[in-house]
Amino acid sequence: MSTRSPAETLTPFTVAGAVSALGWFGLGIESIVRPAPADFRDALVLVPWALLTVTLLGVHLAQRDRSGRAGLAGLGLIVAGAAIALTGNVGLVLGTEALVFLSFPVGPLVFGAGLIVFGVATWRAGVFPRWVAALIGTSQVMTTALGVGLSAWVPISDHGSYTGGLWHGVTMLAVAVSLRRARQVTS
Repeated sequence: MSTRSPAETLTPFTVAGAVSALGWFGLGIESIVRPAPADFRDALVLVPWALLTVTLLGVHLAQRDRSGRAGLAGLGLIVAGAAIALTGNVGLVLGTEALVFLSFPVGPLVFGAGLIVFGVATWRAGVFPRWVAALIGTSQVMTTALGVGLSAWVPISDHGSYTGGLWHGVTMLAVAVSLRRARQVTS
């Protein structure tokens, strides 16, 4: 018989967050160890990126009664940005040059805007700790900053290198842990 409360049980969103974190950590570390851009990373990144989006859907569901239109708008931008970037990455993998600009910069810009809006909505909703809301809202900016910060050792590339993705891993790990503890809140 389990002594855990229902609020502390694993959900598909918690598992998605943990697996996303592992994927981002793996891609980031592998990009540091082998700094040359690699096409296979453009295919592998589809997994943690899609799972990041699923995880944030779990955050939305836990706070939807408190996050209002901003939460839904932020999530919509996140999903749109991820879909745009994922389409661009498929173009990279398949060698379809017409789609590559979607991978970078269009997708990440839309995705990052969504994270900021969603992070603010999460902060205001008060369902998750404010530090988690701050991580969500700044994740794309900090991912970029980390990539730039590591560029002295790992050159920046427009594809095939995901050193900055380590920050998305930190964010997803924190969100997964917080999702495990979050209670469904209704107004």
